[in-house]
Amino acid sequence: MSRKQKGFGNPKSLAFKASKSINKGKAVGAAGVYPSDRRYGSSVNRTVIEKYDLDSDWVKWRRGFEYYNKGAWYRLKTYDPITKTYQDSQIESKLYQGTAFEVDVVFDGYKFATKKADSNNHYVMKRTTISNLNIGVITQVLNDPTEYPKQKANREIWAKGTLGTQGRILFQMIGERLTDGETEANLDFILDQDERPALFIGKSWTEDLTEVISEVSEVALDNTQWLQDRNGNEQELIGKVVYIPQFFVERSITSPSTFAVTDESEYWKINLIDNGVGEIKILDNDTLYPPSIYDISTLTPILSDPNGEYTIQGTYIYKKDLYQRFYGNQYLTGELATDNVDTISYSVMPYIILGVERSNGKVLLKSVPFISELKLTKPINNNTLIFTDYSFTKLEADEYNGKNYHKSGHENDEQWMRLDTDVDPWMDEVFSNGNTLKPATIYTCSCPNHSHAMLRAPQDTQDAGTRKANRQTKYPLPTVKGRADFDQIGLSQAAGRIESWESREHRMAFKMCKHSIAAMFIEKLKLKEPNSYPTIDAREAFEEKLSKDIAEVGDEFIASYKRGGITTLEIIFALAQGLNLDEIETAYVVLNSNY
Repeated sequence: MSRKQKGFGNPKSLAFKASKSINKGKAVGAAGVYPSDRRYGSSVNRTVIEKYDLDSDWVKWRRGFEYYNKGAWYRLKTYDPITKTYQDSQIESKLYQGTAFEVDVVFDGYKFATKKADSNNHYVMKRTTISNLNIGVITQVLNDPTEYPKQKANREIWAKGTLGTQGRILFQMIGERLTDGETEANLDFILDQDERPALFIGKSWTEDLTEVISEVSEVALDNTQWLQDRNGNEQELIGKVVYIPQFFVERSITSPSTFAVTDESEYWKINLIDNGVGEIKILDNDTLYPPSIYDISTLTPILSDPNGEYTIQGTYIYKKDLYQRFYGNQYLTGELATDNVDTISYSVMPYIILGVERSNGKVLLKSVPFISELKLTKPINNNTLIFTDYSFTKLEADEYNGKNYHKSGHENDEQWMRLDTDVDPWMDEVFSNGNTLKPATIYTCSCPNHSHAMLRAPQDTQDAGTRKANRQTKYPLPTVKGRADFDQIGLSQAAGRIESWESREHRMAFKMCKHSIAAMFIEKLKLKEPNSYPTIDAREAFEEKLSKDIAEVGDEFIASYKRGGITTLEIIFALAQGLNLDEIETAYVVLNSNY
């Protein structure tokens, strides 16, 4: 007897059932229209009002302001055993480390207790720029919506300017938040004088990952105290770090021995083999954080060979649909894209040694196959900078009618500043003060709301064993609604430790969450109340939930103290965001963290 069919073989199956009514949290736990047959691949559809409520920044602002008022945070401190006092923790680092235009930055931060992280903490890190840069000055903003309808449709603000002596650093700053001291926005694209892309970023093809073989002097290595302390056993180098400064310096397009372009329908591919001579450093990764988080010069050196040699080999793919719109009706090919490209640069993080071999007076250090990036750039000449129009904010002194209420009776207090996030660059004046551009002071957070990513939390239970942790929370893996394959190339290598659903739109936006907003208030940066209020029903329900959340803060802090030192992964992830690391570099630091 044949089995009863439940698919299209059964005519009754064509009578699709209507979706259930909106569920407000009894069974499913979230608002939305849920399909009656909730199988793999099905999704939740939210109504227009629900979507509006979810997109409202007011809820984040209100929570952050309440956390600030209630003191539901504590500053990261370091204990000094000599003075027996606690001091504010600071981490000195560099943006775009190894490039010709490094930027000195310093991080400090805050802890916020939570039940939704392995350490029962979320961390906010504040990044402050130390270096004085001469990137350039914006002289013209193309923000007339009637004159530039295509840009408005793409939600982009195009700007012209005069580039400074360090203008080429802009090629490293895609996604970076730039400021002229008043206006802040995220850099999305750089165009050449013909208004075509001046920068192309390729990622390692998963079938041909990047490999590096470095060669250092056998005599120089044998003479190091480090190797002598290990009885001359060079195999002790396995697992150590190799840093090659030349990887981050732009090189002429004519330098590679192999630079083969292959065109496909959705991408073009470049096969690269390049040899170089220069300084090669072997470093001991004996730090708490991955080497790319720190200033690389602070790591313990094993050997620095100024006359080292290296060979890098790999295949890189470039997604066409990111750039096709700039070519109009002309079909984009790899040959067309690479026309007029004059320089290349590798984005290769300090790599881990997989194997060591002696040969002809040299010590060969082979890397673990890894994912990297290959950037192709055109000459700096009358370039156009593109900023996303939804990333603009304005910073100003928190004064009203010329009066500073914060200093009333306290004239020696620090000046409060005000950050306005409701800036419409199609209506408001932006980048108009003529100041030099520089990286903005930013706040990053390890929480999913800020980063659109989930870090692993391997414990089985939460709250003293009273609640089982979800399997995906314990071991986050790529999901149906996750990022596209090209965007996920790097992070897929770190599956189980991190999963991200961040879109390009979110990465190019001004990011904030309740924790980062609270940190801004603590730092005397008053975030202006957003004008995107949720509906009345949502606000009433929110006030009830907020009261409950604040009441639970005490219990959360107890759990935070108990588990606060169990992992540094949350801190590392927040630092990676502050260093503007892309998904490939972020995956590297997550995978190579010691905790």
